[in-house]
Parts: sequence; structure tokens; C-alpha cells
Amino acid sequence: MFIQRLRDLTSKELDAFFNRFGDDFSAVLLNTVIPIVNDVRENGDAAVKKYTKKFDSVDLPSLIVSDSEFEAAARCIDRAVFDAFLEAKKNIEEFHSRQLKNILSYTRSDGTMLGVYHHPIERAAVYVPGGKAAYPSTVLMGTLPAKIAGVKDISIITPPTKEGGVHPMVLALCRELGVSRVVKSGGAQGIAAAGFGTETVAKADIIVGPGNIYVTAAKTYLFSLGVVQIDSPAGPSEVLIIADESANPRWVAWDLLSQAEHEEMALSVLVTTSEKLASEVASYIREDLESGRGRSEIKKKSIERGCSILIADSIDEAIDFSNRYGPEHMEMMVENAREFLPRIKNVGSLFLGQYAPVAVGDYFSGTNHILPTGGTARFTSGVSVDTFLRRTTFQELSYEALAKARTSVVLMSKSEGFGDKHGGSVEVRFEK
Repeated sequence: MFIQRLRDLTSKELDAFFNRFGDDFSAVLLNTVIPIVNDVRENGDAAVKKYTKKFDSVDLPSLIVSDSEFEAAARCIDRAVFDAFLEAKKNIEEFHSRQLKNILSYTRSDGTMLGVYHHPIERAAVYVPGGKAAYPSTVLMGTLPAKIAGVKDISIITPPTKEGGVHPMVLALCRELGVSRVVKSGGAQGIAAAGFGTETVAKADIIVGPGNIYVTAAKTYLFSLGVVQIDSPAGPSEVLIIADESANPRWVAWDLLSQAEHEEMALSVLVTTSEKLASEVASYIREDLESGRGRSEIKKKSIERGCSILIADSIDEAIDFSNRYGPEHMEMMVENAREFLPRIKNVGSLFLGQYAPVAVGDYFSGTNHILPTGGTARFTSGVSVDTFLRRTTFQELSYEALAKARTSVVLMSKSEGFGDKHGGSVEVRFEK
């Protein structure tokens, strides 16, 4: 594996790290997504079924999972695995319940009362991928914050299996969480169904959840039309690990490989102050890839195209790099990791110390795994209770308070060309 010194990277190489999202949706949008979206908008269920048959080779009699399918799923799940998901559910509920906000208000001495309150979005859709694997954990991560926020109508949008069903564990968790419906459709057609609504699919006001380029392009396009809110554009999964000589190289290697096994496009970056650690991590990665264990072909392709090992002169230099990189996941595997917390910015989810691998956050600890990717952590955040809340400001003024504001409002509105009625709407209240 190619190990580089961070200070030796060229401007072009740094730009490739910092501006890596890079997916140009124009061809995908024009040739595939926009025609699908327009067709679903016009023809509803029939169009969704048509594209599901075309892309997933499944002829669906109904888009909505039936009661009998839920019951069949409940009979065939592994109870030990289901119980593990229920334990994770408790942790996720605990963490997200602490994010609820109260009404904030205050009154000035002149009688002006200002405030803000939060209320839930009415209808939400959670996209749960189903291409190369099933993701019951995403049901928890998308649905629980919405329910805690107070969302009343929640749809799960997920691609069908080759048999026309949905993974039993996904269905079991959907029933446990009381989702309103499960829609058997993925890709742009599933997103369009949730965005516009069809005869059987409820229109959502927000769509969250990860997906492939067609899902991301469709979400982004519907947002641009003002049809729905979305969480953020989703790219390949990624991790950046900062490690010093105290880190266990085998653990670091396994954490990089755990991202690599997601998909061929996943990104795994190590920034370390130890040349010895860098060499040992590379050796462990090579050993694993040569063993053929697990999703070996996916890991090989991911490591070949998206794994980097960089040597930093200091932890400060490593943190500066991370802050510009804006990783989805960041592990801080250094001595006294918590001491660096005030300096770390622009991270989707942060994992401190030697015993906090990304996997524990993906599944169990309670934080959310629907996170910004591709550097978008520099300006957006992961899914939380806030994602499903609308913020409304309010104000009430007394006669005296408006009188105090009168001259300023009139002058300011006139300066912008709105003195007649903007300023006038204040002046008229003082006419005899």
C-alpha cells in the first residue's frame, strides 16, 4: 500500500481529498431520474410497478406490504438477532429523547415578547437500502428520531427482494416501531412515490436515509423542486482515523476494512504520527485481503481505489486535515483522546479512544448512523430529532414597543423601496 507524508501532498492531491463528493448528477438526472420522477408523478402506482419490474425484475401485485407478510416475517426471524436490535433500540431512544427542545421565549422591558417553538413534520419517509445487503439498523436510525419528534405518519421505502418481499428483520422492526406502511420499491421510483404520493403511497414532507446515486439524485431533484425536505446528499460510506503510536495497528486495520466491506466506492483514510504504525496497519490489511475472508472482492476494490495512509508530523496537523476533509465517521485513536474534542470540527459522528469502533455507533451505542458524507459534514449534520422538527418564531408587541420601533422601521423600509406599505403598516396604527 502507498504510504505518503501529509506535508508532501500536492495541491491537486489535497483537492482530491477535500472535494471528493464529485458525483455529477446531470447525466443521471437527465437520462434516468427526471423521466422516472415525471412518470411516477403522472401515473402513480402503475409507473412505480413498471420501474420495479424493469430494474428489480419483480412483478408486484401491490406496493404496500400486507398484514400477512408482516406475520410471516415475525415467524421466521432469528429471535436472538431481533433481541439484539431491541437492545439497540433502547439506546437509540435514550440518546435521541434527550434532544427534544422546549419553547424558548423572553420579554423585553418595552413589552416585546419573542420566542421560538418546535413542532413535528407531519409525514416522513425513511429510505432503507436493500441492494447488496439488508439494513434493519437503518429502520431504527430513521424511524426512532421521527417518532420521538412526534411525526405521526412514517413510511419505509425499500427495494423488494427477488421474490417480491422485504427482508423479515426489516419487517419485524417496522412492526415493532409501528410504522404506517412499508413500500416495496427502491431507486428513483421509490423516492418519487414518497415525494409526490400515489394511490397507495402517502406523500412525505421529508425523506431521509442513504441510497445509491439514483436515490441521491432523486432526493436532491425533488428537494430542488420544493417537493420535500431531505437529510443530505448521500455518497459512499467513509472513515478517517487519526492514530498515534499508542494505537493497536490490528484494530486500526480492522476499522479501515470495516468501511471497505460496505462497497467498492467506500473511503478509508488513516492519518498517523507513527511510521511504524502505518507500516503495520498496511501489513494487516494486505494479510486480510489475501486471506479471502468475508466480502473479499468488495474490500479489495475499495482498498485499491479509496484507502489512503498518511503520515502527519503532529496530531494538530492531523486534526487540521480532518477538519478540512469533513469525514462521515472519524475515530480518534490517540492517548487522552477526549482532550482534543474542542479542536475537532466538521465530523458526522466522532469516535473517541481505543474502544469506540465505528461499528458500535452504526448499530448499538445510540448515536445515529444516517450521516453526511463526501465532505458535506462541513456544513450539515446527521439525522437527529431536529431533522423532523420545524422551527417557528413568534412575537407580540405592546403599543409602546411598536412606538419605539416606529421610526426605525419606517426609515429602513423606505431605504429598500417599501416605505408605502411596509412602513405604512406601522404608521397606520398611530393615526388618530
